[in-house]
Amino acid sequence: MRNYRRRFTSTYESVGTARREIVAFAAANGFAGTALDDIESAVGEALANAAEHGHRAGGEITVNAKISERAFVVEIEDRGPGFARWNASGSERPGPTAARGFGIFLMRELMDEVDYSSNGACVRLVKRLGGSPSR
Repeated sequence: MRNYRRRFTSTYESVGTARREIVAFAAANGFAGTALDDIESAVGEALANAAEHGHRAGGEITVNAKISERAFVVEIEDRGPGFARWNASGSERPGPTAARGFGIFLMRELMDEVDYSSNGACVRLVKRLGGSPSR
């Protein structure tokens, strides 16, 4: 199993850097094509949420990723207050007038698993492949 761990300042400027590093880590370990595109989009949404909501309380985003032969797993945690669990539990598409909720919807559409802990301040994203990552 291969691991990646890094802390970033909780700023929007860090989101792009963190996203590129995580995608490069996944690509270097055999993930490509649509699976890699899905990882990039979902991780970008999770990092943007962490920067938006976590910057108020500690200014740090922690990223832990691991890759096995069957899955990419990344946890993105901020030091923000989190949110009510019900806000993240649904998988329905937000309505056309909804001001928020598209990021969580997109993450759920793109990844195989999306789970929250620490009152929503930590998101765990899982992308499985039909077999081991291609090389």
